[in-house]
Amino acid sequence: MERGTVGNGGNITIDSGSFSLSDDARLIASTSGVGNAGTIEVNAADFFTISGNSSNFNSGLFVDSQSPTGTAGDIIVTSPRITLDNSGTLNAQSASGNGGNINLQTDLLLLRRGAQISTTAGTDKTSGNGGNINIDAPTGFIVAVPSENSDITANAFTGIGGRVDIKANGIYGIEFRESPTPLSDITASSEFGTQGTVELNTPGIDPNSGLVELPTVPVDTQLAQGCYSPGYAQNRFVITGRGGLPPNPKDILTPDATQIDWVAFKPSNNNRSLPPVTNKPTTSTPKRIVEATGAVLNVKGQIVLTANSSNATPHTSRHNPIQCQSNSQFPIRNTSATLSTSSQLIIPHARHLLYAGEPVHRSGL
Repeated sequence: MERGTVGNGGNITIDSGSFSLSDDARLIASTSGVGNAGTIEVNAADFFTISGNSSNFNSGLFVDSQSPTGTAGDIIVTSPRITLDNSGTLNAQSASGNGGNINLQTDLLLLRRGAQISTTAGTDKTSGNGGNINIDAPTGFIVAVPSENSDITANAFTGIGGRVDIKANGIYGIEFRESPTPLSDITASSEFGTQGTVELNTPGIDPNSGLVELPTVPVDTQLAQGCYSPGYAQNRFVITGRGGLPPNPKDILTPDATQIDWVAFKPSNNNRSLPPVTNKPTTSTPKRIVEATGAVLNVKGQIVLTANSSNATPHTSRHNPIQCQSNSQFPIRNTSATLSTSSQLIIPHARHLLYAGEPVHRSGL
């Protein structure tokens, strides 16, 4: 729309296998009069590329509004690969009204050498809220060079900053900042109004996030006292194989680890039989049995039969011995009593003694 006229900008829709703009080529659905800018939609099956030539007229898609009351339009791009190079631009800015919306659906968004994606409002330093930018690449990536000043902006001057919502598997070379810098930025700021919002949804995990500072004082730990176990109940921890263990369980084995041959495991037989024990019987030689040849009267008045009367100590009775034998020693005849060598047979309180087949009475016995 021309300045001073009334009405909205028209819409542009392109469906193609590939889409490319270069050398200051542009698609425009903007307005300079009273009204809103139109919409540009591009569906490219293979790739979408915009490349400028660093002149004052950048190549790109423009749905901006120069009207004091008009709103910028929308830009919709769907392609597996979107490239903005050499100041290539997607512009949904407004001079004093609200910024438009930019929606990108892709697997790779590549920003090079001053590329711009902008829904900034109030470019004439007037009112107006920033527009919204939505980049949907849940399995893809957003790549830029930090020092090339490629920006994604939804800023405002006195109004409210816009909203930037990015879903990607990874974002490289470009990052969120509070305000624009000479580097590659993602911003949704307002110079004199309320800041906008930037939401980056990436599944990658920052290794520095969520770190907990450990206490400097060591924790007092207590170890449980183990129970005594005998030798047969003790445990063992055996590691066999090639090389040694790393110092940390999370480390990998170093190339200079010592190589050790495999060790054949020989299970121990806990049920092995004990060697047979031979018990040699002990045989005792029986003492020779000899016939008793004498008898002696001891101090208790007992008759002691002995095989050797000469080794016995005779006892003299207080009574006179009878005529048949003197010194209280009586030879034994015609008896079947036998004694072992150096053995004695005691007959307590004997009153009669068989002698030569006839009983003999001793009053003192």
